[in-house]
Amino acid sequence: MIRRRDVLRGSAVLTVSALAPAAAGAAASAATGAATGGGDALGWLPFTHEMRPWTRWWWLGSAVTDEGLRDHLTRFAEVGFGGVEIQPIYEAQGYEDQIRSYLGPAWLDALGTTTATAAELGLGVDLTTGSGWTFGGPWVTPEISAGRALTETWHLTGGQRLDAPVRTTQPPHPALVDEEKLSRPDLRPPMQPLPEPPLAALVARDADSGRTVDLTRHVGADRMLDWTAPAGDWQLLGVFSGLVLKRVERAGPGGKGLMTDYFDAGSIRHHLDHFGDAVGEQPGIRALFHDSFELERTDWTGAALAEFERLRGYDLAPHLPEVFTGAGSAEVRSRVMTDVRETFSDLFLKRFAQPWAEWSGDRGWLTRNQAHGSPANLLDIYGAADIPETEYLGAEELPIPGLRKGAGSTEPPKSLVWRMASSPAHHQGKPLVGAETATWRDEHYQVSLSQVKPLVDVVYAAGVNHVVFHGTAYSPKEAPWPGFSFYAATELKPADTIWHDLPQLTGYITRCQSVLQTGSHDNDVLVYWPQHDLWAEPDAGLGDAAEDPELTPDYKWQGDPWMYGHPTGADDVAGGLEARGWQFDWVSDRQLAGFHGGRSGVAGEHAAYRVLVVPGARLMPLDTLARMRDLASAGATVVFHGGLPADVPGLADLDHRRSRLAGLLRTLKAHPVPGRHGSYRVGAGRVVVAGDATALDRALAATGAVREPVADSGLKVLRRRHGDGHHYFLANSGAERVDGWWALGTGPAAVGVLDPLRDTRGTAPTRHRRGALEVRLALDPGESLILRTFDKHRPHAPAYRVRVPTGREKTLEGPWKLTFLDGGPKLPADRELKRLVSWTELGDAEEEFSGTARYTLTFRSPGHARHGGGWLLDLGEVRESARVRLNGHDLGTAWAIPFRLPLGEALRDGDNVLELDVTNLASNRVRALARHAELTTNFYMSWRSTPPDQWEIQPSGLLGAVRLVEVAG
Repeated sequence: MIRRRDVLRGSAVLTVSALAPAAAGAAASAATGAATGGGDALGWLPFTHEMRPWTRWWWLGSAVTDEGLRDHLTRFAEVGFGGVEIQPIYEAQGYEDQIRSYLGPAWLDALGTTTATAAELGLGVDLTTGSGWTFGGPWVTPEISAGRALTETWHLTGGQRLDAPVRTTQPPHPALVDEEKLSRPDLRPPMQPLPEPPLAALVARDADSGRTVDLTRHVGADRMLDWTAPAGDWQLLGVFSGLVLKRVERAGPGGKGLMTDYFDAGSIRHHLDHFGDAVGEQPGIRALFHDSFELERTDWTGAALAEFERLRGYDLAPHLPEVFTGAGSAEVRSRVMTDVRETFSDLFLKRFAQPWAEWSGDRGWLTRNQAHGSPANLLDIYGAADIPETEYLGAEELPIPGLRKGAGSTEPPKSLVWRMASSPAHHQGKPLVGAETATWRDEHYQVSLSQVKPLVDVVYAAGVNHVVFHGTAYSPKEAPWPGFSFYAATELKPADTIWHDLPQLTGYITRCQSVLQTGSHDNDVLVYWPQHDLWAEPDAGLGDAAEDPELTPDYKWQGDPWMYGHPTGADDVAGGLEARGWQFDWVSDRQLAGFHGGRSGVAGEHAAYRVLVVPGARLMPLDTLARMRDLASAGATVVFHGGLPADVPGLADLDHRRSRLAGLLRTLKAHPVPGRHGSYRVGAGRVVVAGDATALDRALAATGAVREPVADSGLKVLRRRHGDGHHYFLANSGAERVDGWWALGTGPAAVGVLDPLRDTRGTAPTRHRRGALEVRLALDPGESLILRTFDKHRPHAPAYRVRVPTGREKTLEGPWKLTFLDGGPKLPADRELKRLVSWTELGDAEEEFSGTARYTLTFRSPGHARHGGGWLLDLGEVRESARVRLNGHDLGTAWAIPFRLPLGEALRDGDNVLELDVTNLASNRVRALARHAELTTNFYMSWRSTPPDQWEIQPSGLLGAVRLVEVAG
C-alpha cells in the first residue's frame, strides 16, 4: 500500500536526492522550467498553500459556529495564509453554552466544516493530536498516566528488621492552575482516585563497604520486608512507580485530563486509538501536530527497570543508590546516569515518536513535531517526524538599527538548535522544516511587522522553510473588540491593526519559501552531535534547570546551557563553521549508522556530504567510532576537532569496551600521512585531527566542501541546489551596511537576484577577479536577498540595480496634512502638522487611537530630479507601516527596516504630491479600554510586562525624518 505521506516524502520536486545528481538535476530542472513558464529563468516558482505561512488557530472552548469558521478561513486566505493548525484550548467565560466538547459529535461537525471550507479556499489543515498540548485527556486513567519515581529511605544496623511497611504516599492531584480556576466546576479536569504506588525495587547498601543487596523479592504482598540486616550500617532505598499527575496544558472542555506516559507504548496507543476512533476517516487533514514537550517532572515508567536491563545489558537495581542518593564514586554514578538517560531517550523514540508517526501514516496523515523539550537525543525525535518543527520566541537580540527589542527577556538567535530540526529533514529526505515563529515576540498588541521579518530571516538561514505563526484565536462576532486572544502569543487576527498590511509580510514569506521549499539543500559538511558527553554531566547539561536527580533531561529550544555551553565545545566548533560560511548539518549516533563512505564523502539514502566532522567528542559509543572507521576505510574523510575520543560512555562491560576502543584508536592512527601533521590514512580514506579552526578549514577544503566567503561580511548565508545551479538566501542581521564584491563558493557562470521584499528581480552585477566570478552585494541592516545562480547558461533578464547613495539628498518638510481614515475608538479630527511628531502627542483622542491615518505633503523635487541614477524615499522611523503613493502612483508599502522605497518614474520635476497611509499598533486603544475599565478579557490571559492599563503609550504614525536620497546604479 502506498501511503499518502510516502507520496509527499518521495516527491521528485521537493526531495531532490543529492545521491543521484543526474536524476536530481533533471527533476529540479523540470521543476524550475515549469515554475518559470519555460522562459523566465528568474521568476518565482508557483505558489502552493505550503509555501505560504500558516497559523496556529486556537479554538477557545471550541465555541465556534459554522458561519464563524467560514468567515475566519476566508479572511485567512485573503491575507495570504496557506493553512491552519487547529488547537482546541480552554474556554472563555460567558460562552459555556456554545462549547463543543472536544471530539464530540458537534466538535467533529465543526472540524468537517473547517476542512471542507479550507479545501474550497485552497488552505491546508493540521490538527493537534489532542486538546492543548502533550498527549492526554480524561480517557487517560492514573494507572496509565505519566510516571515519576518516588523514593523512601530507612536505616538498619546489624540484626535489625524493618518494622514498617515498604510503601510511600502518592502526592495528591495538584491544585487548579491558571485557566482551570476560571472554568465552571463541571468543566474542570477530573480528579480520579489515585492508586497506591507499586514498589519498583528495594535495595540495601552498606555505607561502609558499598555492598548492595536487592531486597525486592523479600517484600510480601502486605508490603512487609522479610529480611534481617547482617552486620553493617545499612541504608535501605525504596523506589516506587509513582505518578507525576501532570495535566494536559491549556486543554479545552472534553479534553482536560492527565498526560499520557510517553515511555509506555500501551499508554500512547490508548490515547491515539481514542483520538483516531473519534476523528475517523476525516478528509482534508494534512498532518497531526505535537507541540513542544513540557513534561515537567516526568522521569519514570512502570517498566523502567526491565527496559533498562534489556537496553543496557545489566541490572539497574544494585545501582539505584547511586542514581537517587549520590552514593558511590562520581565516575560510576556518571556512567550509570548516562545509561539511565540513554534508556529513557530510547524509550521516548521507540514507544512514542516512531509509533505515532507510523500510526498516523497508516491513516494517511503526516506528523509535525516540535521535539525540543524531549528527554531524548533531539535529532532522533525530530527525525521521526515527517515535518520536524523548531520554535523561536522572537524577542531577538539583533543589532539592526531601529529594531525594537521585546518586553521581558530577549534571546539571541538559536541557529545551532534550529539546525536540530533542519538537519534530520535534510539527510532523511523530508521537504519541510517548520518553525513556530514569533511565539511571543513582544507584549500583546505591541508587535509590528518590522519586528517579525528579521526573526523569519534568521530561522530561514538555519534551514527552516515552513513558517507557522503563533498565532490566531477564533473570536465570535459578538465578542467586544479586540476579541478573543491566546494568553501567550503574537496575535495575528483581523481585529489587530497590523492585519491591515499583513499581506506584505505573508507575501514576503511566500516568495522566500517558494525558493526554500524547492530543489534540495546543499549542505556538504556533516557534524556529529556528541550527546553522550551531555548525558555524562552531573546535570546532563541543563545547569540550574536540572532536577536532582536528573533522569530525563529535557533539552529545550533556548539551548542554554546544553547547546551554548556544551562540555565538548561543540557549539564553538559548529558556530565557527556557520560564521565562516560552511554549510552543515548535525547527525546523531543512530542516524550516522545509516551512512556509508566513498571517495566523494559520506552518503545516506537521501543526502550526501563531503566530510564528517567530530567536534571534540570525549565519550563515544564503540559502534559509532567503528562506523567512522568504516566510513574512512571506504574512502571518506573524518575530521576530529581537538582530538580523538578518550573513552566510551556507560558502565556495562567497561574494561572490554575500553580495550576495543584502544584498538580502534590504534587503527585510526596507524598510518600517518608524511608531511601532513594530524592526517592519517585509513583504508581508502583518511582521518584528520585538527587542532584549531585554521586546520579544520584546511581539512574541509581538501575534501571539496565549499565555504561561502560572503559569510565573512557578517551576512547570514544559506545555500540550496536547484536543477541549473544554486540558490542563496542572504540576510543582513547586523548593525552595518554590507557593500562590496564577493565570490560565491560554487563558482557559477551567472547570477540572478530575486528581491523577496520588493518582488523585483534581475541579473546581478558581476565581475571576474583572480579567475572567480564575483557578485556585487549591497544590503542595509534588516535587508535580505535571494541569489539564483546558473552553472552553465546565462539568463536573459534586465539588470538588477544595486542602489548606492551618492550623498545628495533632500529632507521633506511640512506642513503635512493628517487625516484619520479608519480605526477606533473614534476618528480624531483632521490636523495640519508643521513638523512630524507621534500623533499620540496631539491630544487625548489621538493618544487612544489605533488604526490608519493619511499624511499628505506637496513638495518640490530636487533640481534635475529625473536625471541620474534615481531616488529613494527614506521615511525614517515609521510606527508601524505605510502605504505610499506619489503623484497617484502606488509605490508599495514600507513595513520593514529600512523603511525605504524606490521612486522610479513617479518623481517628476516641480511639484509632487506624496500620500502615506500609516497604520499604528492596536496597543494604545487596548490601553485606553483598560484604563476606562472597558477591556473585556473573560478568558485566561498573561501579560508579558504589566497589565494594559499600565502600558506606556506607543509612538504612532510617521516620525521621520522623511528624505529623498539620490542613488547611483
